[in-house]
Amino acid sequence: GASVSLVARGRHLEAIRQNGLKIIEDGREWVFHPDHAVNIPAKLGIFDLILVTVKHTSLRDSLDLIGANIGPGTAIMPLLNGVEHREEIVSRHPGADVLEGCIYIVSNILHPGVIRKKGEVFRLCWGREDFNPENYHGTASIFDIALPRDKPTADIAVEQWKKYLFIASMAALTSYYRLSMDRIAREHGDVLGQAMEEILALARAKGIRLGKETLGKSLRQALQVQAGAKTSLQLDLERGRPAETEALLGYAIREGHRLKSPTPLLEKIYLDLSSKSNG
Repeated sequence: GASVSLVARGRHLEAIRQNGLKIIEDGREWVFHPDHAVNIPAKLGIFDLILVTVKHTSLRDSLDLIGANIGPGTAIMPLLNGVEHREEIVSRHPGADVLEGCIYIVSNILHPGVIRKKGEVFRLCWGREDFNPENYHGTASIFDIALPRDKPTADIAVEQWKKYLFIASMAALTSYYRLSMDRIAREHGDVLGQAMEEILALARAKGIRLGKETLGKSLRQALQVQAGAKTSLQLDLERGRPAETEALLGYAIREGHRLKSPTPLLEKIYLDLSSKSNG
């Protein structure tokens, strides 16, 4: 089978080294023991595939760590919230084969070394423009075993923006109103739809082929979210942690200005959240 190494920090890394990585999912739990668990992977040699799963606020530091692990055949796949990460990775590691990734999962770190996954949502889309899945048999075989609901596609931009439309809108409103996702869908569905309309228009301004039906599906998806579930942006702001405000909201506002595709609702929320987090 594949050799898997985890790169982590602090108490999370210590717990994984001592006890492995525990996954709790709807009453079931199991422990995964990686081949290596390190904070600096330089001595582990060249990797075939590097999954970048940090928050956007840690992306630059993480890219600095993996330079010694990249060879001519190394593929790097970011699985981050937002839609702008590939360019940053390409500029930092121009020799690598940088793919795009989009993962649907509801999970959080319960405490060091323990991940809690909620519900049945668990799907991965991956690829890039001008992408031929036939060239990635090794990666595909790993995902087929570990995550059967994976979809290699050259239309990854559409998949990413479908997710971005949902998570950026939901992150904005849950953080602004300080309510769970299901309550936003029930009590502020009209405002949620307005936020999604702004992102849909921005996607079209960028040439991303998102149809109007995407908005309806996203609103229906919002009504099916597990009761009480919060967004990661909301949780980070509540806990005073570094938050992905720029990746989720700042990006849409900057691109909206650049492409003359207005995002007044998102901008109002962004400015409100920024003033509170800075104050």
